[in-house]
Amino acid sequence: MDKRLLGVPAILAILAILAILAILAIFLARGSALAGTTSDDLPQRYRAAIIVEQAAPFVRLPLSPQVYANSRSAGLADLRILDAGGERVPFALLAPRPEQTTTRQQWRAAVLYRLPPRPASGEWLAPVDLTLADGRLTLRQRGGPPIAAERSPGWLVDLGERAPGEAAPRALRFEWTGPSEFSAPYQLETSADLRTWRAAGSGQLIALAAASGALTQPDAPLPESVERFVRIVWRPEARPPELRAAQAGHADEQRTTLDPATSLVLASSPEPASAYAGEDARRALHFDLAARLPVATLELLLPAGTRVLPVRVQARQRLDEPWQTITSTVVYRLERAGGVAADRSPPLVVRRDLRYVRALPDARATAPAAGEVRLEVRADLASVVFAAQGTPPYTLATGAERASPGALPLPTLVPEADKERVRFGVARLGTFAELPEAAQQDKTAARNAALRPWLLWGVLLAGVVLLAVMVWRLARARGGAPPN
Repeated sequence: MDKRLLGVPAILAILAILAILAILAIFLARGSALAGTTSDDLPQRYRAAIIVEQAAPFVRLPLSPQVYANSRSAGLADLRILDAGGERVPFALLAPRPEQTTTRQQWRAAVLYRLPPRPASGEWLAPVDLTLADGRLTLRQRGGPPIAAERSPGWLVDLGERAPGEAAPRALRFEWTGPSEFSAPYQLETSADLRTWRAAGSGQLIALAAASGALTQPDAPLPESVERFVRIVWRPEARPPELRAAQAGHADEQRTTLDPATSLVLASSPEPASAYAGEDARRALHFDLAARLPVATLELLLPAGTRVLPVRVQARQRLDEPWQTITSTVVYRLERAGGVAADRSPPLVVRRDLRYVRALPDARATAPAAGEVRLEVRADLASVVFAAQGTPPYTLATGAERASPGALPLPTLVPEADKERVRFGVARLGTFAELPEAAQQDKTAARNAALRPWLLWGVLLAGVVLLAVMVWRLARARGGAPPN
């Protein structure tokens, strides 16, 4: 037998191996390329009409939970706004603005009492007597001759009784009759009962005459823990004014909600079976938010009647993830007699993205039936603002995987956005419709993705069989040849 013929099977085997490796490389490269593709040509599966209710050069469109449910790219990257001709319309995402807190100083009249001279020894008596009657503190000025101004070392200030929950005043503002110029350093002391006093800071009241007008410093700051009574005592070097009135300054904070959260009320649902369900799944109150939403607060709504329910609140993003405990709390609803509205436990502040939520009632408390409990979710949903260009009507499209971000930065889209915001137009979303061709493409892509591993295994098995045949033929040829 010709020795050159013995090399043919070897060459065929090498070629087969190379072919198998080439086919595998093609399949792997194709799968990797598809997995990493980001394209604007990918099909948008869902579309909804944009109904402009107030026209403007820039129109604000609040996004609904359905947008988050239909979006298939992280961070709403697959959102697109199209005009009537299918041309893209530039837009930007607007995150909800936080609450705006403004602080105003409100001034209330305080009562002044002239202090008697400080004794050389013994207790320094107050110019008033404090009595308790019917649960209220009352003051009565002591009798006797009036205290001379030149002998008084300062003043007693009654800030008044505070209502429950009312914040303490933060400053005193004085008015005086004269002189026109003075400098009066002082020491402050505070007390709740006119007996025990503690230091409350120091400062200086000033009045100066100038060509542009009088320069004055009439305010005395107070500590956070100030009590009802304040004693202002002049320092020995002071040239004090003659006070005629005092006012206590209370900080009044007002919170304004600029972008209200979206409220969703959900009924409980059976917990889907998973490896992490456990024994708790049978007694858990399970809620599916239908999309991953930026949740601000959660509130369990209990049925009518007086109910107290300790619960452990848990959350997760996917069904194949273990539950993570957010907090343990007590949910209650207290029924009052006489038609008074029931007291409810405050909402639970969350401030995180959530999809699935469950509440585990404590085994030591009787939980209501799952169908009787609802969950109110308040979510900080984003908005989009788009330029009203192109041909209306406009459409919002979403539902493409691996899409490149379609939103522009807000400063790029809207010049002087803070000033322009108050002039934004208003729009709302219509009902979403599913595009049949896009849905079919998604099904085809999912089927191909499911078949790809089987095709790869088939190619591998065929390659193994081919190699086995080549090795068998090579071994047979070597075995039948005469000795060299």
